[in-house]
Formats: sequence, structure tokens, C-alpha cells
Amino acid sequence: MRFHLRVSTRFKAPLEEVWALKTDPEKLRQEFQPWLHLSVADAPALAQALQGKGLPRTIDCRIWGLPWPIEVTECSPGARFCDRSENALFDLWEHEHRFEQASDAAFYLDAVTFTPRWGPPHLVARAVEALFVHRHRKAAQQLPTDQKATAVSMLRELIEVEEDGTEGFM
Repeated sequence: MRFHLRVSTRFKAPLEEVWALKTDPEKLRQEFQPWLHLSVADAPALAQALQGKGLPRTIDCRIWGLPWPIEVTECSPGARFCDRSENALFDLWEHEHRFEQASDAAFYLDAVTFTPRWGPPHLVARAVEALFVHRHRKAAQQLPTDQKATAVSMLRELIEVEEDGTEGFM
């Protein structure tokens, strides 16, 4: 089973500050605490990838000490970047980070498409959703947000449409 998750927050901060927060390896580690212990082994390689240099680029990350290699596949500094991973937990993990400037705020979106490799798929999907909601709430402690637009989430199961080979939502 494949799922698509969208979690967004509207920050009352300049886009540059939101980009800096969401691309800092130490802040990233802090956002997932205490639920997940994430580390980026090669922070300089990640910094280069997030400048759009040398893509695609594989970054050595660890979750609870287990390998979680991510490949940064696309980057438009200040606007979006995409990464993907195949690891012990997920057959598929594609993650888009999108940043948009509004007149009085900056909008940040995590859009993740994933296929759990283990466990009851719907339970794993709900755990991933809870983790990302937690991440957004932790980020809201670093920069001011619109409380009504903090950690807004939507989780859907993707199904394959056989006629044209595309995927849709269930």
C-alpha cells in the first residue's frame, strides 16, 4: 500500500528564516526529538545539495543508528527541494519540501509519498502522520506561526488506476 501525506504550516516569518530553519541539520534533528533520533553524517554534502549543487546527491543519514540514505534529487534554493530514500523501513520514500512566500507569512509544506515495508500499513501511515505533525509543532516553537494553520495534515492512501496506469486517491 502506498500513501501520500501533506503537512503544512504558515509561518509568520520571512521565507529566508523558514528556509534556514528547515534546512539546518541540527534543527532537523531537534524537530523529530524525542520520537525519532535522526542524524546527518555529512552536513557539508547536505548544504551543497541544498544550494542545488551536484544533484542528485546521496546523503548519509541515520535514524536510531540505522542507515537512512537520502538522495536529494531536486533543489531550487529558497523554494523547494526533493529527496527520496529506499531503506529498511520503507520500500518507497519520496519527500518534497515546498516553501512559498505570502504577503505576511511564509508557507511550508512537507509532501511525502511512501510505501511501508513492515507492519500494518495503515498503522504505519498514521505513525508517519503523527511524526510529521509533531515535527511541524516543534518548528512552531522556533518561529512564530498562525496557530490555525500550524501542522495541518492530510493523509490519503494511493491506489493504482489500471486504465491509464496513473495513481489516484482512495
